[in-house]
Amino acid sequence: MARTNLHLLATRLLNALDQAAVDGQFEGKLRQVATEAGLNSVRSAEAVKLLEGLGRIEVIQRGRRGRDTIIAMQSTEEVTLEDAQSSAQAKGGRKNVRIDYNDVGRAVVDRLIQLARDDSLRAAQVDAFATLGEQQSLRLEKLEVEIEEARLRETDLRIKLSAAEKALARAEENLSRAFGFDRKAGEPVKVEDDDAQAVLEILKSGRSVDLTT
Repeated sequence: MARTNLHLLATRLLNALDQAAVDGQFEGKLRQVATEAGLNSVRSAEAVKLLEGLGRIEVIQRGRRGRDTIIAMQSTEEVTLEDAQSSAQAKGGRKNVRIDYNDVGRAVVDRLIQLARDDSLRAAQVDAFATLGEQQSLRLEKLEVEIEEARLRETDLRIKLSAAEKALARAEENLSRAFGFDRKAGEPVKVEDDDAQAVLEILKSGRSVDLTT
């Protein structure tokens, strides 16, 4: 049969399905009903597709792997030649739709740019955190060095202070001895410190002392 008779075949199949339907729903072997209506498997598939596209039926379950076909009957209105032609034109229009590769290319490029921007932002954030962490580590090391230097200076000052305190104590003791604060009358003066002894000798001789030198 010519393809121009598809509307007649679709109407014939629609009537056969309606007669076999129960409460507006067909459930059974579609091939058997199509064969009884005079349609082979190819024309039956075309007719079902046309009827479904025109809204005459709704295929709920297709008869595959031994299952029954379930079809809801929505309208038994006769399919006209104009219906079939309009459906074919609509399908042809959908087939003629071509992909705009320029749009696809632009979309891909935009997506790649966005991904690169996101990666650059994440890389910049990682670098910033790494730099900040490195700066903090250097600052911590510097503070540790400064603290250690301060401890060394403190220890040195404590040593010098202890030495100065000991020297002062010896000087006070020698001066006390030189001026006889802790010796008996007529007892010779004994001074262990060289500087104090020199001062004592000067005082005994009566020479003047230049205190500016």
